[in-house]
Amino acid sequence: MATASVDTLYGQRNYPYNCWWVAAYADEVGRMPLARWLLDTPVVLYRTEEGAVVALEDRCPHRQAPLSIGKLRGDAIECGYHGFQFGPSGRCVHVPSMSSPPPIGVEAYPVREIGPLVWIYLGDQSRLDDVPPPPELAWMLDPGFEIRKGRIEIAANYLLLKENVLDLTHFGYVHAATFQITDWVDAPKVAKDGNTVTYRQEFIRTPLIPGMAIPLGLEPGALWNRINSGSLLSPAAQEGRSDFCNPDRSEPPAGRVRFAHLTTPIDQKNMHYFYVFGRDFAREEAAMDMFEKMVIEGFKEDEFVLEQVQSIMSRKPRRGSQGERSVKADAAGIEARRIIEGWMARETITD
Repeated sequence: MATASVDTLYGQRNYPYNCWWVAAYADEVGRMPLARWLLDTPVVLYRTEEGAVVALEDRCPHRQAPLSIGKLRGDAIECGYHGFQFGPSGRCVHVPSMSSPPPIGVEAYPVREIGPLVWIYLGDQSRLDDVPPPPELAWMLDPGFEIRKGRIEIAANYLLLKENVLDLTHFGYVHAATFQITDWVDAPKVAKDGNTVTYRQEFIRTPLIPGMAIPLGLEPGALWNRINSGSLLSPAAQEGRSDFCNPDRSEPPAGRVRFAHLTTPIDQKNMHYFYVFGRDFAREEAAMDMFEKMVIEGFKEDEFVLEQVQSIMSRKPRRGSQGERSVKADAAGIEARRIIEGWMARETITD
């Protein structure tokens, strides 16, 4: 299955502006300015005195100082260089050396706070009504799930992680010691529905590893059904799902695990990886601590591999393979590329 060249895929901007991206976790944003680079854009986030999230361009139009090194004055942010103040709309509301402020400002970006996530839109605001809303991840708000979350800055293109979580045949190699899942050897079933691509893999009457069996109250090696699936929901979000079912009973899953993989480009070679995961069983703090420890170890393994891949791609070796070759297990990732190319094709903003 031939694909486009590495240069075409990763050598230029491959993320759409006209899309909702995760900017921060809700509990990160408060009355202290939070600086974050998102889509090659410096952004500062804070909350008004009434608690609304504000996102502004983190660059004072006076002498280019980051507003995030300043402080809040009521609902305005004050530049720490010369004291210019900007309100939540981005408009300058005060200049210490002037009786009235000049008609200058910084860009203000639409935000949506949904559950633990703060989403931001950095695209063409005249097209905002045409852009799909942030994906729904209802389990994050379900009291039956206990969730944990985190963020990693990875020195790799965001699309590398999207492909990583759509092809789990790497488990037996990258995560052989951590997750001990070695039976993911066959390509999953893949289905596309509009701008969503989904894989599904069923493991029928297969032994559960200790990390799966013990939280379910089972002996390691118990023969149970495990249904794994995952979907690309938007360029910014993917969801992974694992359902554990007793093969001798026709009933709902005895346990459900959910992952949200939320990637926001910093630039073409770096990303924020926001991850949220949860389950509706073994929700006690100690059990979740053990689960979180295993997940973080696994994500560090992914981080290492993806950064190595990015390093090779960035160097552009002079000899040997100048591209890549895909196989059947890459089908979901290839569809994800096509979907994102479709988002890019609808762009009206240029670099």
